[in-house]
Amino acid sequence: MQLADIYHVLGDLALKKTTGFKDDDFVIRGLWKVDLAFRPNPDERIFRYWFLVSQTIGQGSCYCDKDLEVDESLIGRDAREVIAERDCYSISILDSIYASIPKKPARVHELTGNSIEKTLKRNAILLDEVERLICHTKPKGAKPTIINVGVLGNLIKGLKSKDYQIYATDLDERILGRNIHGVVVEHGSKTYHYIKDVDIAVITGMTLTTDAVGDIVDLCKEYGTKILMFAETGANFGQEYCETIGIDVVVSEPFPFYIFQGLTRIEIYRRGDS
Repeated sequence: MQLADIYHVLGDLALKKTTGFKDDDFVIRGLWKVDLAFRPNPDERIFRYWFLVSQTIGQGSCYCDKDLEVDESLIGRDAREVIAERDCYSISILDSIYASIPKKPARVHELTGNSIEKTLKRNAILLDEVERLICHTKPKGAKPTIINVGVLGNLIKGLKSKDYQIYATDLDERILGRNIHGVVVEHGSKTYHYIKDVDIAVITGMTLTTDAVGDIVDLCKEYGTKILMFAETGANFGQEYCETIGIDVVVSEPFPFYIFQGLTRIEIYRRGDS
C-alpha cells in the first residue's frame, strides 16, 4: 500500500463514517500556522518546525513547509470537499474531520502541567509502548534493535539506557551526523536500509507528509518489523492506522500539543486490541 493509497483510504473512510452527520460539523472555521522553535530540556534536540492547525468542530494538524501561507478562501467551506488531493492542508483538514468521528483508544493518558513536566511523562509513555512491543517480539539478533525515524532525543536516551541497539534517521540537515546519546543521526534515506534488520521502527506522523509512510509500512510488513507511530500530524487517524493500515501501535497526541501548558491528551491505539 503506497503513500497516496494510505491517504486516500483514510479520506474514503472519513466520507463513509461521516454519512448522516450534520453538514455544519464539517464547516472549516479556522486555520492557524505555527512557527515553532522548541527545546524542552537539555536531552532533547531543538525542534524547528512549522505546522498548520485546522478547525471544524474538531481540530486537526499537520507539519508544513515554512513558506506555506494561510489560505483564507477555505474558511466556510465543507472540509469533506477539499481533501481530494494529499497536501499539508488536506492532511490537517482530514485530521479535523476524524476528530469528530467516535474512537475507542486502548488507553488514554491526560498530562497536565508545564511542557518540561509533560516532556518526561510523554517520553515514559512512549518507552512503555516500545517495551510492550518488545515483549511480544522475538529479536532478530542478539538483542532488541530499534530505529527511531524522526529523532526524539529523550526517547533515544531512554532506549539506550536499556542497552538496546539503536539507529536514528532524520531529514533535518541541522542534526545529520550529530551524536545524540551515543547514536549518530543518519539521513532519512537510510531508514529503508535498516528496516529489514531492526525489530521495531519508531516513526512519526510526519512520515505522511514526507512521502515515506507507505514504503515504510510495506517494508516493515515484508521483513516482520513492528511499527510504533508517534503522531502529532494526523493524530486523529490512530485507530484507522491500526485497524486498516496495519500499524502495530499508534501513540496519538491531538492538538494542543505538550509544548503548550495545560491539558495534553495522549491516546494509545493497538492493532488487534480493543
